[in-house]
Amino acid sequence: MAVILAVMLVISSLAAFVAYESVQRNRLGYIGIEVDKEVFTSEEDVTFRLVSLSRNAEFNITDRWNDDVDDDFYRGLDLVRVPDIMDAETFLDDLSSLDYLRNHNTYVPLGRAFFDHFDSQDDSLQVTWNGTVVKEYWDGNGSFLRYSPAVSGFYVIVPRNSWSADHKVSFLVNERSVFYYDSLDVGMKVTNHIEEDVTVELTLRAPPWTIDNVTCDLDLVLYYQGSIFEPAEDEDAHHYEEKSIVLNPGQDRVRTLVFNVSIPDHGYAPPGTEGLHNRYFSTLTIDVVLTTTIGTYVTGLSAIWDGGWDYQYQY
Repeated sequence: MAVILAVMLVISSLAAFVAYESVQRNRLGYIGIEVDKEVFTSEEDVTFRLVSLSRNAEFNITDRWNDDVDDDFYRGLDLVRVPDIMDAETFLDDLSSLDYLRNHNTYVPLGRAFFDHFDSQDDSLQVTWNGTVVKEYWDGNGSFLRYSPAVSGFYVIVPRNSWSADHKVSFLVNERSVFYYDSLDVGMKVTNHIEEDVTVELTLRAPPWTIDNVTCDLDLVLYYQGSIFEPAEDEDAHHYEEKSIVLNPGQDRVRTLVFNVSIPDHGYAPPGTEGLHNRYFSTLTIDVVLTTTIGTYVTGLSAIWDGGWDYQYQY
């Protein structure tokens, strides 16, 4: 009887140990993303930390989702710009903002911060962003990446491309993952005068660390397709160029541009339909290139109008 009880105790202990190990192996590891401070200037690197927030949860992540792809375009943590029309302090409180981050187009210029690996044995890991955004371009030789200095704005760090071999991690993105980057400022206010025209007000300012004036050439392209149910009478792309704009330190340069683009209040209804159902919304995109004496900056946005602007991205 004693032997049987001893065997049963051993079996129970082994079963409990196996169950415990199984639970530990399947525990979810939580990783926080915390910036070192709330405001960075473009003359310094942005530093933040990956912080392990779980005990007894094993994980090992890298900054690439596919080990067979050795390309910066598919590596790193994304740094996504918060649209200017959104309140950065409450941005992450809105579920639609989370969808905005999750669905942010990979082919839109994004900041990328690289690291080697981070595992459950580390308490924290410092990661650095060098203040550039990267975009994929194409030419006769194929695709290539071009890095450009980032413009001013609020940015949030998004671990979209980071990958864990065991899929047992969850990143916590909160207010500590958001910071302001003070660089060359390109404020962009877009006003839709319904079914009349679109006004783009650009507010330009040199980076805060500059002492001398900064001269720049402005190249802006506004694209709007209009209704797909009606033949287009005008070109979809509208261009604006201006040379040798002088930006003084601490002083705004404002350009108000009016484009002959007619956008309805609530999209386009298919022929033969009534009401607001199944309507088509054409996307307005604006791409800006500022060629300056201190570098070439790119910025832009994409949005649809449905009684107000719904931003798909801003960079």
